[in-house]
Amino acid sequence: MPEPASLSDADERVLRHLADATADYPALVAANTGLHIPLVERRIATLEERGFLEAATGERIYRITSAGRDALAGETPDATVPATSVPTDETVADGGTSTVDAE
Repeated sequence: MPEPASLSDADERVLRHLADATADYPALVAANTGLHIPLVERRIATLEERGFLEAATGERIYRITSAGRDALAGETPDATVPATSVPTDETVADGGTSTVDAE
């Protein structure tokens, strides 16, 4: 897996679109970035695994996370934290930020 701060061109295009659009379907991300749908779906899965995106609804609508915004800005504070280890004080539903558990 690439380093947390390294983003491919496709990753960056997906993140930039979602940063501007707030949330979107993979097909619309593809249409708005000029990328093929299968590529966008693969990149979304990877970016979600890395904690840069999250599902906004059960209908496969995705949005960028604070870690994704940090990655776009070239920062990596929470980029290495897997999505499964996000602490309980995260407020995903209202777009809040997450912090790292002190374990």
